Amino acid sequence: MSMGKKGSLTRRLASIVGALAVGAMGLAGATLSANADDAITGVGNINPDTKTSLTINKFDGKQGDAGDGTKQDTTGFGNALAGVTFKIQQVVSKDGKSINLDTPEGWDLIDGVQASDVTSAPYALQDVASLTDSSVTTDANGTVTADLPHGLYYVTETGHGNNNIVSETAPFLVTLPLPQTKGNWLYDVNVYPKNQVLSAPVKTINKTEDQTGVKVGDTVEYTIKQTVPRLNEGETYNQAVIYDILKADELAYNDTTSVSLNGTPLVKDTDYTVAADGSSWTLTSARLATLKADDVITVVFTAKVLKVTESGAIENGPGSGKPGEPGYGSTFNGTTTPGTTTPYTYWGQLQVIKQDESKKPLKDAQFAVTATAADGSCPADIAGTHIADGTSDVNGTVQWNANPTSPLGLFVANSSDGPLQNPSKDYCLYETKAPAGFIVGTFDHKVTIKPGTTTGVNTVTVTNVQQNHPNLPLTGAAGTIVMTLGGLALVVAGGAAYTIARKRSAR
Repeated sequence: MSMGKKGSLTRRLASIVGALAVGAMGLAGATLSANADDAITGVGNINPDTKTSLTINKFDGKQGDAGDGTKQDTTGFGNALAGVTFKIQQVVSKDGKSINLDTPEGWDLIDGVQASDVTSAPYALQDVASLTDSSVTTDANGTVTADLPHGLYYVTETGHGNNNIVSETAPFLVTLPLPQTKGNWLYDVNVYPKNQVLSAPVKTINKTEDQTGVKVGDTVEYTIKQTVPRLNEGETYNQAVIYDILKADELAYNDTTSVSLNGTPLVKDTDYTVAADGSSWTLTSARLATLKADDVITVVFTAKVLKVTESGAIENGPGSGKPGEPGYGSTFNGTTTPGTTTPYTYWGQLQVIKQDESKKPLKDAQFAVTATAADGSCPADIAGTHIADGTSDVNGTVQWNANPTSPLGLFVANSSDGPLQNPSKDYCLYETKAPAGFIVGTFDHKVTIKPGTTTGVNTVTVTNVQQNHPNLPLTGAAGTIVMTLGGLALVVAGGAAYTIARKRSAR
């Protein structure tokens, strides 16, 4: 090679290296560079017999400085991402001329090339025959290596695996071998394209001791927290949605308590909107413009409990993540991730039966249910503390001022993450008014409620004793018999006296 051609090639390589660095790092986020800022002082000969390879190392986290294609110490790079798929295609020609990087003419053809240039004429792409579908997928360490012939390659990220990637690597170019400084060539090239991953939201339910509504038809309160994901350089937030689709037969959206950003309350319709059915909260474009990585969005809302399930547990977890199916999660810039934790709320039932001493049902007995006192006892004075009130019907079954009216559905416990083992809760039951002619029943006021509609049903039977009545006059059949017996006694006594008198006279 003449000195003139060598100098010309040196300048072109500097230009190409710079373009590759921009294409792979500035636009795509891949840490691929050949230090274009350093002057290339000489170009050694490429050995066409030396095999080349491309190793893709996939991590999440903040983008770093551009690399030089050599193997890096990945300490602090972030989490390795397994299952990410890349398609590798060779840029084989320009204007019908073959791109052979073992020749100066091949390098001339790619002078100033950008990744966006090669997807259409005058360039032509070709799949790599040695790769299935011309693709590779990262392993458990986030790494994959492809042995490739010398050439210019166009690399695109085509699959995320199980990773919630919100900001993917843009397509990039890489040459094999890769020019280095001072006339050196790198035949085994490593690239470190970064992804930004959407962390899953966390959902909690209010603590058991903070639960105020304790009968079916009352509400529970949920809180969803979402950390705003980091984006690659140059990208902006165009979507931020938190959603929670409830099981329609168990829970119903009631109201949004608050939506906040880093603890500062947001304004409905100015900063966010709520779906008509209450299933999602979406930040407005004005609020999106202010978002920063690692901001925390918090949504607090209430849901009405509609029934007691067979097991007594109502879980409200991430679900399948499929559109329209029950579950919660978030969507940022088109990437959706289901939540993590699964809150549970537990509910049981109380059935009260009213009867007399002969076990016949009694109508119109009135009852009240209250909470226990702080020490767990049932207080004597329950004025103003009723949770529910009910009246026995013609069958003796107490119907409550609730829906359903019987049995009475009562709260047992809440858990913010996962099921509880054998939860229970005590309440107090009082008969506040007996049916006419009966005495208020005597029974243990404390009742224990367990979850469910089968083993969880606590059935209490309250028996009333009929009231005593005052003594009545001796009338009717009983009085007649007594008087008759008394008269007979007098007749007998009179006859005996007469007989005795006659015997005395005869003497």
